[in-house]
Amino acid sequence: MKKIILILFLSSFIQYGFSQDKTKKKERPRFKLFRAEEDYSYLKDLESSAFEVDEFDVIKLIPLSVNKNIYATLGGEIRPRFEFFSNRKWDSEDDEKFYSQRISLHTNFVLGKHIRVFGELYHGYTSHEKEFVQYDELGFHQTFIELKFSLKDINHISTRFGRQEMAFGATRLVGLREGPNMRRSFDAIRIVLTNRKTTLQAFYGTEVRPNFYAFDNDFTLFENKVSNPKIWGIYSQFRVKKDIGNNELYYLGFESNLSRYNDVFGIEKRHTIGLRRFGKLGKRFSYNTELIYQFGDVGSSSISAFSFETDWNYKLNIHNLKPTIGLKLDWSSGDKTSNDGKLNTFNPMFVNPAYYSLATTVTPVNLISFHPSLKLHPSEKLSLFTEWGVFWRASKNDGLYNPPRFLSRNANGIPNVRIGNELGLKIAYELNRHWSLDLDNSYFFAGSFIKASGKSENILHIAPTVSYKF
Repeated sequence: MKKIILILFLSSFIQYGFSQDKTKKKERPRFKLFRAEEDYSYLKDLESSAFEVDEFDVIKLIPLSVNKNIYATLGGEIRPRFEFFSNRKWDSEDDEKFYSQRISLHTNFVLGKHIRVFGELYHGYTSHEKEFVQYDELGFHQTFIELKFSLKDINHISTRFGRQEMAFGATRLVGLREGPNMRRSFDAIRIVLTNRKTTLQAFYGTEVRPNFYAFDNDFTLFENKVSNPKIWGIYSQFRVKKDIGNNELYYLGFESNLSRYNDVFGIEKRHTIGLRRFGKLGKRFSYNTELIYQFGDVGSSSISAFSFETDWNYKLNIHNLKPTIGLKLDWSSGDKTSNDGKLNTFNPMFVNPAYYSLATTVTPVNLISFHPSLKLHPSEKLSLFTEWGVFWRASKNDGLYNPPRFLSRNANGIPNVRIGNELGLKIAYELNRHWSLDLDNSYFFAGSFIKASGKSENILHIAPTVSYKF
């Protein structure tokens, strides 16, 4: 493993040196967060390509026909990571340090204009014995076929069937699980209609739960009696004429055969409707606001829950550091009254676990939080992000939940609502388009509810991560 990383490291430096020529071609596009969305069709004609040469061009477009309309693409990632926790879960006897690594390899077969097949293998390893989303000997993380056609009034319509990654909007309800080794994927069918101003997606799927051994992650899309949570819905993104900004309007369905909240447990079937507004005002100010309402039932209790979040950012006119100051507010409802046949607890379903806490300590369930932040760019390759998070329980009659939606501490009649404060710092450095280094640091100060409900030591979390993509 060390030899492989060393070879890749040296080859990347050699490529970086060769790229500094006098052709003045554009820097290659960055690898996308969703690798299945990368498009290398511009490599069909290398002479007219506007981008710099990369040593991996030879595997980014492997022609399988004379006109190059049928071709294959190869790619992947090696990502070693180390994590250290002091007083994890506020427990002085729970200090942990462990290594993890993710190795992925994907291939994309483009079969003309209308068909492509994408597959991605994952290998995940961790030295930790209980981190179930960190370890998988070998498995298909993604395997789907996509059919894509152009229509008269719509730019295109595509149908994607199989195992795939999905994320919507600001990832407050459906997002990747990027921190642990195994990113989240779904066994799903998805139809996407797109024109110039509107995107409409309809989908149905089940979450993939990684098992420990080779190729044992079952395909569960057509199975009814499985423990994997189900999701379905319609998600739209559109713009209104003469309106500043973008809009998202959506409906999401969620079903789990066993959910547990502070005083309710059982089969959960929940419906979510939401509206998101986001965009920019001028060159410096950006905004993101989302309002969500949920209804349905858990066991014999009916659901009525909500969440409101707003996120503002302003870029200061200081050229050296390019600072951006931010403020994020969130209010996700908790249960108002115990044992009344009603549940007011918000369910973030498949939330991005790092959205509210770098150490994934809390999640937006029965939560009010306040996040002032500062982001700096000392150079094009280096970024620094720091955030101060303040957390309260939204209802004193509901408990505390861990990502993505698991009850970690019952309310037990405790009147204190202050969960605590968290100082977070993320340092990200991109050596080049292949190599990146990230360092996540956070320190959580236990509040009065944590102290009144059990063990209450402050939590320190440090997680350096190296990523090599090709």
